[in-house]
Amino acid sequence: MSNWLRARVSTEIKNPRRDLFEKALDDMGYRPDYNEKVVHGAYSFESTENVDCVLRDKDSGDLMTVGFSFHENKDREIVLSVSGDFFNMQFSGEQFMKKLGMYYNHEKSREWLEEQGYTIEEVEEKEHEIIMVGRLAA
Repeated sequence: MSNWLRARVSTEIKNPRRDLFEKALDDMGYRPDYNEKVVHGAYSFESTENVDCVLRDKDSGDLMTVGFSFHENKDREIVLSVSGDFFNMQFSGEQFMKKLGMYYNHEKSREWLEEQGYTIEEVEEKEHEIIMVGRLAA
């Protein structure tokens, strides 16, 4: 019996930048593999889905059963979608994308603050938010 729990969820990240996408995934413990273009079910290779990249565990390098696609919508914006089997992960597809959005926005905010001359000295992660403490260079 297959445990393929197909999920396709889109995030609110419009026109995602690859560098911020990769930093957000790194914060979550994953890295994208752009050479892999197919995700399989965790226990069944009968179900497959074509994607633009597949996740790997950052520490072990193990290939995950979750992949991402970049889609252009009617407004010609690029929207990020996730597909795959979340059976062995700690998040559902929707929870995963919310967390990815949180980390993506954290990285985008960090970049902007650093451009404005702030030095980020402390980062505190809570369940639904990331708090940064910084100082403006004199």
